[in-house]
Amino acid sequence: MGGGTSKAETTPGNRKDPDFTRFKARVDRVYIAGLNRTYDDYVQRAARHLFKAQNFQDVIVETANVKDELLRLGIFKNLRISIDTSKSDDATKNGYTVTFAGDELSRITGNVGVEVGQNDGAATTELVTPNLFGRGERLSINLSRSYVKNSVLNMKFTKPFLHTAVGDYEPETSITLFRNASPHPWSKYRLEDNGMLFDFSFAIPSLGFSNSLQYELGMKELFALDKQTPFFVREHCGPRLVSTFRYIGQYDGRDDSVFPSNGVYVKGTTELIGSQLSQLGIVRQEMHAELNVPLFLGASLQLCGRIGAILQDKRKESLPIHQLFFPGGPQTLRGFELAGACPRRDGIAAGCQSYWATGLHLWSPLPFNQYFGGFGNLFRTHAFYNIGTCDTYTTDKLRSTAGIGIAFRMGQKARIEFNYCQPLSYEAGDRVVKGFQFGIGYEFV
Repeated sequence: MGGGTSKAETTPGNRKDPDFTRFKARVDRVYIAGLNRTYDDYVQRAARHLFKAQNFQDVIVETANVKDELLRLGIFKNLRISIDTSKSDDATKNGYTVTFAGDELSRITGNVGVEVGQNDGAATTELVTPNLFGRGERLSINLSRSYVKNSVLNMKFTKPFLHTAVGDYEPETSITLFRNASPHPWSKYRLEDNGMLFDFSFAIPSLGFSNSLQYELGMKELFALDKQTPFFVREHCGPRLVSTFRYIGQYDGRDDSVFPSNGVYVKGTTELIGSQLSQLGIVRQEMHAELNVPLFLGASLQLCGRIGAILQDKRKESLPIHQLFFPGGPQTLRGFELAGACPRRDGIAAGCQSYWATGLHLWSPLPFNQYFGGFGNLFRTHAFYNIGTCDTYTTDKLRSTAGIGIAFRMGQKARIEFNYCQPLSYEAGDRVVKGFQFGIGYEFV
């Protein structure tokens, strides 16, 4: 009562956050402790922005950024931070010392887990030697086996250049020795792939754009899957030396990679394929694009598209069946089986040299989502319409499907879809799915 200060003015809800920009500050020294086998020059560049701080708010923000960058170098298990006033003889006024104390990763680490592919899931085992030579080098051996009997064995050496003058562009090189085996039951063949892959990747962070330049040299061998494999597939069987130059470009401006409600995503892959360096007779291109627009009450509209084309110089190279496209399935055209929306020959999928597919989706949260807590955020419902065709860029031989479904988030990249599909138009011989269809993957149309 009376003229005293009102209690409402001092309640926690009315307190303002302290304004640390009012306090001048600068960083005199940065200590990075816990380095045993890591060279100093590999971590020095990560702390450069701390010395540009002009107030205590800048010190706090840049310290958090430096911690993220040090963890991204792949040498620490954890980091602890302390900020203290400078106490040395040459300490400046308003000077601070920032210390990062961490524990380096063990010389050998490993993990066992599950990996999600396109309509496939695999059990994986990985053995890693991180920070091999003291500047972030990494040697890993990976073995995986999927429920559709795909098997992968990789040995990969990676060398990052994050500590160099071009570190902002995240350059990285790698060499991979691989052995892959995968059945393709829709075309009655099995593919074994053995070879070597050289990769150089870099990013343009200001544009959100990442790039990968690759060269692959290997031996691909096709085998008949069973006695019913038709002759036109058996013609492609046997070993084949393959030399491939590949470029992968990707822009991701979405607010989420699994259930985006806003932003654009574009990914393109171009391959030059031949049996030797001087004889590249096949150009294979594929592009995926996605546009997301927020609506109301958590709903969003999504427009997706994918297009692929193969150009062939018949004088230089024949076109093996495993290089063709096989549209159809939950990732391309819902309402069709895997490879069920392409030309067929002798009762099996024969593949195509070009295709396009689009999808229009209306996404929304679960009804009464607020009553499910955080668990409800793992689900989304959608109504969709897919349309596409192959071997033409017109509306001839059009395939289309409409339906509704529910999707479940798996981690930060993949999702499971359970849809009810109603194919609206299809060609004779197509393998359609009328009713419920299950799909799992990370890139859908």
